[in-house]
Amino acid sequence: MSSSVVVIARALSASERARGRARGGNAKVVIFVRHAEGTHNVTGYNDEKNADARLTARGVAQCEGLAMLSLASARDGAEVLVVTSSMTRCAQTARLGFPHLARRHSGVKWIAREEVRETVNYWCDRRRAIGELSREFNEDEANEAIDFSSCPAEDEIWAKYEAMCGPPEAWVKHRESGDLCAVANRARAFFAWLETRPEEVVVVSSHSAFLRAMFSYGHPEGVRGAPEQIFSDVKDTALGVPVVNYVGDGTFERAMRADFENCEHRACVIEFA
Repeated sequence: MSSSVVVIARALSASERARGRARGGNAKVVIFVRHAEGTHNVTGYNDEKNADARLTARGVAQCEGLAMLSLASARDGAEVLVVTSSMTRCAQTARLGFPHLARRHSGVKWIAREEVRETVNYWCDRRRAIGELSREFNEDEANEAIDFSSCPAEDEIWAKYEAMCGPPEAWVKHRESGDLCAVANRARAFFAWLETRPEEVVVVSSHSAFLRAMFSYGHPEGVRGAPEQIFSDVKDTALGVPVVNYVGDGTFERAMRADFENCEHRACVIEFA
Protein backbone atom coordinates (compact mmCIF):
# COMPACT_ATOMS: atom_id res chain seq x y z
CA MET A 1 0.00 0.00 0.00
CA SER A 2 1.00 3.64 -0.31
CA SER A 3 -0.51 6.91 0.79
CA SER A 4 -1.17 10.06 -1.22
CA VAL A 5 -0.30 12.14 1.85
CA VAL A 6 2.88 14.18 1.40
CA VAL A 7 4.72 14.36 4.71
CA ILE A 8 7.05 17.30 5.34
CA ALA A 9 9.43 17.17 8.30
CA ARG A 10 11.17 20.37 9.34
CA ALA A 11 13.01 21.80 12.32
CA LEU A 12 11.12 23.77 14.95
CA SER A 13 11.68 27.50 14.81
CA ALA A 14 12.79 29.33 17.96
CA SER A 15 9.28 30.71 18.47
CA GLU A 16 7.73 27.25 18.06
CA ARG A 17 10.12 25.81 20.62
CA ALA A 18 9.23 28.58 23.03
CA ARG A 19 5.49 28.08 22.57
CA GLY A 20 5.62 24.28 22.38
CA ARG A 21 3.35 24.44 19.35
CA ALA A 22 3.74 24.61 15.59
CA ARG A 23 2.56 27.36 13.33
CA GLY A 24 0.09 26.45 10.62
CA GLY A 25 -3.27 24.70 10.75
CA ASN A 26 -2.07 21.28 9.57
CA ALA A 27 1.23 21.25 11.47
CA LYS A 28 2.03 19.16 14.54
CA VAL A 29 4.97 19.17 16.89
CA VAL A 30 6.05 15.53 17.03
CA ILE A 31 8.53 14.21 19.57
CA PHE A 32 10.01 10.92 18.39
CA VAL A 33 11.51 8.75 21.14
CA ARG A 34 13.43 5.51 20.85
CA HIS A 35 12.63 3.05 23.63
CA ALA A 36 15.03 2.80 26.55
CA GLU A 37 17.47 -0.09 26.92
CA GLY A 38 15.77 -3.47 26.63
CA THR A 39 16.97 -6.92 27.60
CA HIS A 40 17.62 -7.69 23.93
CA ASN A 41 20.09 -4.80 23.75
CA VAL A 42 22.16 -6.58 26.40
CA THR A 43 21.76 -10.33 25.88
CA GLY A 44 20.91 -10.72 22.20
CA TYR A 45 18.20 -10.08 19.63
CA ASN A 46 17.55 -13.67 18.60
CA ASP A 47 17.10 -15.24 22.03
CA GLU A 48 13.58 -16.52 22.63
CA LYS A 49 13.64 -15.28 26.22
CA ASN A 50 13.77 -11.75 24.81
CA ALA A 51 10.55 -12.07 22.81
CA ASP A 52 8.73 -8.74 23.12
CA ALA A 53 11.70 -7.57 25.19
CA ARG A 54 11.15 -5.61 28.40
CA LEU A 55 13.27 -2.77 29.75
CA THR A 56 16.35 -3.40 31.87
CA ALA A 57 16.97 -1.60 35.16
CA ARG A 58 19.25 0.75 33.22
CA GLY A 59 16.43 1.34 30.75
CA VAL A 60 14.07 2.29 33.58
CA ALA A 61 16.67 4.76 34.85
CA GLN A 62 16.98 6.24 31.35
CA CYS A 63 13.21 6.83 31.34
CA GLU A 64 13.43 8.58 34.71
CA GLY A 65 15.99 10.92 33.19
CA LEU A 66 13.68 11.56 30.24
CA ALA A 67 10.79 12.31 32.60
CA MET A 68 12.82 15.04 34.29
CA LEU A 69 12.96 16.96 31.00
CA SER A 70 9.15 17.46 30.95
CA LEU A 71 9.27 17.43 27.16
CA ALA A 72 5.61 17.45 26.22
CA SER A 73 2.92 19.24 28.19
CA ALA A 74 -0.33 20.85 27.16
CA ARG A 75 0.83 24.47 27.00
CA ASP A 76 -1.54 27.22 25.89
CA GLY A 77 -4.35 24.70 25.67
CA ALA A 78 -2.64 22.47 23.10
CA GLU A 79 -4.07 18.97 22.84
CA VAL A 80 -1.51 16.18 23.35
CA LEU A 81 -1.46 12.64 21.98
CA VAL A 82 0.91 9.85 23.01
CA VAL A 83 1.42 7.11 20.42
CA THR A 84 3.32 4.00 21.37
CA SER A 85 4.45 1.02 19.38
CA SER A 86 2.39 -2.03 20.22
CA MET A 87 5.48 -3.61 21.82
CA THR A 88 6.19 -3.74 25.54
CA ARG A 89 9.46 -1.83 25.65
CA CYS A 90 7.92 1.19 23.93
CA ALA A 91 4.80 1.22 26.10
CA GLN A 92 7.04 1.06 29.17
CA THR A 93 9.21 3.88 27.86
CA ALA A 94 6.21 6.11 27.17
CA ARG A 95 4.67 5.45 30.59
CA LEU A 96 7.92 5.99 32.52
CA GLY A 97 9.30 8.76 30.32
CA PHE A 98 6.15 10.92 30.25
CA PRO A 99 4.44 10.27 33.61
CA HIS A 100 2.81 13.73 33.67
CA LEU A 101 0.97 12.82 30.48
CA ALA A 102 -0.01 9.37 31.77
CA ARG A 103 -1.87 10.49 34.88
CA ARG A 104 -5.58 9.75 34.98
CA HIS A 105 -7.75 12.72 33.96
CA SER A 106 -4.84 14.41 32.21
CA GLY A 107 -6.99 14.57 29.08
CA VAL A 108 -4.14 13.08 27.03
CA LYS A 109 -5.02 10.27 24.62
CA TRP A 110 -2.79 7.18 24.68
CA ILE A 111 -2.95 4.98 21.59
CA ALA A 112 -0.90 1.94 20.54
CA ARG A 113 -0.28 1.63 16.81
CA GLU A 114 1.06 -1.40 15.02
CA GLU A 115 2.54 0.74 12.25
CA VAL A 116 5.32 2.17 14.44
CA ARG A 117 6.51 -1.12 15.90
CA GLU A 118 10.01 -2.43 15.25
CA THR A 119 10.98 -4.08 11.98
CA VAL A 120 10.21 -7.77 12.47
CA ASN A 121 13.46 -9.73 12.26
CA TYR A 122 14.33 -11.61 15.47
CA TRP A 123 12.74 -13.05 18.59
CA CYS A 124 12.87 -9.66 20.31
CA ASP A 125 10.59 -8.29 17.59
CA ARG A 126 7.76 -10.72 18.23
CA ARG A 127 5.06 -9.09 20.33
CA ARG A 128 2.64 -10.61 22.78
CA ALA A 129 -1.10 -10.93 22.20
CA ILE A 130 -2.96 -7.64 22.44
CA GLY A 131 -5.25 -8.94 25.18
CA GLU A 132 -2.26 -9.59 27.42
CA LEU A 133 -0.69 -6.21 26.67
CA SER A 134 -3.93 -4.37 27.27
CA ARG A 135 -4.44 -6.03 30.64
CA GLU A 136 -0.87 -5.28 31.73
CA PHE A 137 -0.85 -1.61 30.81
CA ASN A 138 -4.40 -0.76 31.83
CA GLU A 139 -4.56 -2.35 35.28
CA ASP A 140 -3.13 0.76 36.98
CA GLU A 141 -6.11 2.99 37.72
CA ALA A 142 -3.81 5.96 38.38
CA ASN A 143 -2.93 6.19 34.68
CA GLU A 144 -4.82 6.84 31.49
CA ALA A 145 -5.60 3.67 29.55
CA ILE A 146 -3.60 2.79 26.45
CA ASP A 147 -5.99 2.07 23.58
CA PHE A 148 -4.78 -1.09 21.83
CA SER A 149 -8.00 -1.56 19.85
CA SER A 150 -6.52 -0.78 16.41
CA CYS A 151 -3.85 -3.50 16.73
CA PRO A 152 -4.48 -7.06 15.47
CA ALA A 153 -5.11 -9.48 18.34
CA GLU A 154 -2.17 -11.68 17.32
CA ASP A 155 1.12 -10.78 15.71
CA GLU A 156 0.24 -10.88 12.02
CA ILE A 157 3.51 -9.39 10.78
CA TRP A 158 5.53 -12.01 12.64
CA ALA A 159 3.28 -14.73 11.23
CA LYS A 160 3.72 -13.37 7.69
CA TYR A 161 7.50 -13.61 7.75
CA GLU A 162 7.58 -16.86 9.67
CA ALA A 163 5.43 -18.38 6.91
CA MET A 164 7.97 -17.11 4.38
CA CYS A 165 11.19 -17.92 6.27
CA GLY A 166 10.45 -20.45 8.98
CA PRO A 167 11.30 -20.08 12.70
CA PRO A 168 14.18 -17.89 13.93
CA GLU A 169 16.36 -20.94 14.51
CA ALA A 170 16.06 -21.87 10.82
CA TRP A 171 16.33 -18.34 9.39
CA VAL A 172 18.82 -16.25 11.34
CA LYS A 173 19.01 -13.38 8.84
CA HIS A 174 16.88 -10.24 8.59
CA ARG A 175 13.23 -10.64 7.68
CA GLU A 176 11.22 -7.43 7.39
CA SER A 177 14.43 -5.40 7.13
CA GLY A 178 14.86 -7.23 3.82
CA ASP A 179 11.49 -5.77 2.84
CA LEU A 180 12.00 -2.10 3.66
CA CYS A 181 9.32 -0.98 1.24
CA ALA A 182 6.83 -2.71 3.55
CA VAL A 183 8.31 -0.87 6.53
CA ALA A 184 8.11 2.43 4.66
CA ASN A 185 4.49 1.69 3.82
CA ARG A 186 3.79 1.13 7.50
CA ALA A 187 5.25 4.59 8.16
CA ARG A 188 3.09 6.07 5.40
CA ALA A 189 0.00 4.47 6.91
CA PHE A 190 0.92 5.91 10.30
CA PHE A 191 1.26 9.42 8.93
CA ALA A 192 -2.01 9.10 7.02
CA TRP A 193 -3.68 8.21 10.32
CA LEU A 194 -1.84 10.96 12.21
CA GLU A 195 -3.12 13.56 9.76
CA THR A 196 -6.68 12.76 10.88
CA ARG A 197 -5.90 13.39 14.56
CA PRO A 198 -6.83 16.77 16.11
CA GLU A 199 -3.92 16.92 18.56
CA GLU A 200 -1.22 19.57 18.03
CA VAL A 201 1.53 17.92 20.10
CA VAL A 202 2.36 14.24 19.63
CA VAL A 203 4.81 11.91 21.36
CA VAL A 204 5.77 8.78 19.38
CA SER A 205 7.53 5.98 21.27
CA SER A 206 9.12 3.72 18.67
CA HIS A 207 12.25 1.75 17.70
CA SER A 208 15.66 2.42 16.17
CA ALA A 209 15.39 0.36 12.97
CA PHE A 210 11.85 1.58 12.27
CA LEU A 211 12.82 5.22 12.80
CA ARG A 212 15.92 4.75 10.64
CA ALA A 213 13.79 3.38 7.81
CA MET A 214 11.10 6.02 8.17
CA PHE A 215 13.51 8.96 8.04
CA SER A 216 15.96 7.56 5.46
CA TYR A 217 13.99 5.36 3.06
CA GLY A 218 14.25 6.61 -0.52
CA HIS A 219 16.83 9.30 0.22
CA PRO A 220 20.40 9.34 -1.13
CA GLU A 221 22.51 6.55 0.38
CA GLY A 222 19.30 4.91 1.59
CA VAL A 223 18.78 3.22 4.95
CA ARG A 224 22.04 2.69 6.83
CA GLY A 225 23.03 -0.95 7.18
CA ALA A 226 20.11 -2.20 5.10
CA PRO A 227 20.49 -5.86 4.08
CA GLU A 228 19.72 -7.21 0.63
CA GLN A 229 16.12 -6.41 -0.25
CA ILE A 230 15.03 -9.95 -1.05
CA PHE A 231 11.37 -9.62 -0.08
CA SER A 232 10.34 -6.21 -1.46
CA ASP A 233 7.68 -6.36 -4.15
CA VAL A 234 9.03 -4.76 -7.32
CA LYS A 235 5.43 -4.03 -8.34
CA ASP A 236 4.84 -1.80 -5.31
CA THR A 237 4.40 1.73 -6.65
CA ALA A 238 6.00 3.13 -3.47
CA LEU A 239 9.24 1.19 -3.96
CA GLY A 240 12.11 3.61 -3.35
CA VAL A 241 9.82 6.59 -2.72
CA PRO A 242 10.79 8.62 0.39
CA VAL A 243 8.39 8.67 3.33
CA VAL A 244 9.27 12.23 4.39
CA ASN A 245 10.35 15.38 2.56
CA TYR A 246 12.96 17.56 4.29
CA VAL A 247 12.31 20.60 2.03
CA GLY A 248 16.00 21.04 1.28
CA ASP A 249 17.25 21.45 4.86
CA GLY A 250 20.34 19.24 4.72
CA THR A 251 21.44 19.90 8.31
CA PHE A 252 18.05 18.91 9.70
CA GLU A 253 17.86 15.90 7.38
CA ARG A 254 21.22 14.58 8.59
CA ALA A 255 20.13 15.02 12.20
CA MET A 256 16.88 13.12 11.72
CA ARG A 257 18.51 10.33 9.72
CA ALA A 258 21.19 9.63 12.32
CA ASP A 259 20.65 6.56 14.49
CA PHE A 260 18.70 7.07 17.73
CA GLU A 261 20.33 6.03 21.01
CA ASN A 262 18.24 4.29 23.67
CA CYS A 263 15.73 6.77 25.13
CA GLU A 264 16.88 9.56 22.81
CA HIS A 265 14.23 12.04 21.71
CA ARG A 266 14.05 14.41 18.74
CA ALA A 267 11.38 17.04 18.18
CA CYS A 268 10.32 18.33 14.80
CA VAL A 269 7.35 19.74 12.96
CA ILE A 270 5.34 17.43 10.74
CA GLU A 271 3.16 19.00 8.07
CA PHE A 272 0.83 17.31 5.58
CA ALA A 273 0.37 18.45 2.01
